[in-house]
Amino acid sequence: MNYKAVIDAGYNSFRLSLYTVFPNNSFRLTASLKDYVRLGLGVSEGKPIPEENVKRAEITLRKFREFLDKKGIKEVKVLGTSAFRYAQNGPEVSERLSKTIDIPITVLSGEEEGRYSALAVINTLPIDEGVVFDIGGGSLEIAYFSQRKIREIYQFPLGGLRLMDKSPEEIRKEVRIALASLPSSKGVLVGSGGNLRAIAKMDLKLEGVKLNQIHGYTVSYERISKYSKILPSMSISERSQLPGIDTERALTIHSAAIVIKELMEILGKDSIITSAFGLREGVLMESEIDTVEKLREFWLEGLSYQFNVEPLTSSFENVLAETNDIIVATAFYFLQIMKASNFIDPYMACYKVLRELTLPGYRADEINLVTTICAIAKKFKKKYYNKVKKLIDKDTLLIKAKKVKEITDSYELGVRKW
Repeated sequence: MNYKAVIDAGYNSFRLSLYTVFPNNSFRLTASLKDYVRLGLGVSEGKPIPEENVKRAEITLRKFREFLDKKGIKEVKVLGTSAFRYAQNGPEVSERLSKTIDIPITVLSGEEEGRYSALAVINTLPIDEGVVFDIGGGSLEIAYFSQRKIREIYQFPLGGLRLMDKSPEEIRKEVRIALASLPSSKGVLVGSGGNLRAIAKMDLKLEGVKLNQIHGYTVSYERISKYSKILPSMSISERSQLPGIDTERALTIHSAAIVIKELMEILGKDSIITSAFGLREGVLMESEIDTVEKLREFWLEGLSYQFNVEPLTSSFENVLAETNDIIVATAFYFLQIMKASNFIDPYMACYKVLRELTLPGYRADEINLVTTICAIAKKFKKKYYNKVKKLIDKDTLLIKAKKVKEITDSYELGVRKW
């Protein structure tokens, strides 16, 4: 296996992510270790990182080192973020922790952190223009992009942990002052970071969406506004009882929700697209994938490698050219992979298995629709249609499902039989 590891030594948490890298340089997350070190707790501009925080970090990094040694992982990047940038003793702590993990820590500038996060988002979602933000424990990075290229990057000390002890009004005031000069933007608003992902998971459950896919999941301004009011009024214990929120995340999700709501108002956006990818994945990438078409094919190839199947993207291109329907072509491709993987029922495997994976290159509603079409291509059942009836009418769905069945039956391992 070709493994690469990235350690994100963040303001709030430290996470080791291990990726399997495929021949086309796409990848999947294979293992993840995380500790809420809270390195930046109590740190403000120019003040030192407290010794007790550094000792917690050392304990975590020793565990990470042991894991890497046992797995024989050699290619590792360790990234330091806002706690190292803000603290008066940041360089000394970086050097000390580098010795603990026996790997040099690269302390990123705010611009570098924002660029890597934006790169991961742009390279995993079918988006052309807009704003990407990444809200962490200590900082907020904002990147503007157009024609799938990053244009401008801004960084602010507005993280969830950094603001968690302030009142909602204090947070709102600080955010409004800091972000007042942000330029306007066309296009979408996309967010990354653990607090936003927790909000998206909670929203999925509360809205009754029968899908575990948060990548590309859209949360409306109305819902964010509601959460920004309700979450600060709840105790940590009460927040931790909400779906998708654990005790550690409950400490910071309320302040992050306020920041996100204020950012949406300042930019005039009525919804946020959630990204499951961010800084750690961005450092595995070199540059923006310049078209949505290339983006989708890149990750469809990666899906093939995940299932140990040769890429079948030429057949995907043929079906897309024939039908001019990305949903039909993608459902066909998924079914080809399931058939080649020797699932007894590829239609239900497509539906059940792929709804449980994070699939870059597509939005959550697209994955919902594609996998549902796989199931309906076998047999129409109302319970499947109910999951997508807000996205498509029944007659159109049945037409697409019939087409998928016809094309799937005419191919074997990406080769047309007749």
